[in-house]
Amino acid sequence: TICCSFGLGAAMKRVVLLGSGNFGCAIAQIIGENAKQLDDFEERVNMYVHEEVVNGRKLTDIINSEHENVKYLPGHKLPPNIIAVADAREAARDAD
Repeated sequence: TICCSFGLGAAMKRVVLLGSGNFGCAIAQIIGENAKQLDDFEERVNMYVHEEVVNGRKLTDIINSEHENVKYLPGHKLPPNIIAVADAREAARDAD
């Protein structure tokens, strides 16, 4: 599931993605690039990731260091402004 929520007002909008499977990561590539380029949005985009261990490492650690979801969308890099967060509430905190 992906949730992109946009608020109203003069403050910069914060986007969050809830889900990091193959579709979530494909959309994250687009959202991450757009957030960097558009003045109305914060550059950082949190992406909720159900924590799993892949090859002895936490999936969030892999995504945040290698900028790739090696389990669900291997071979496709995520923009560095996509931040994997294992807690859904924390990922969505202050999102519009």
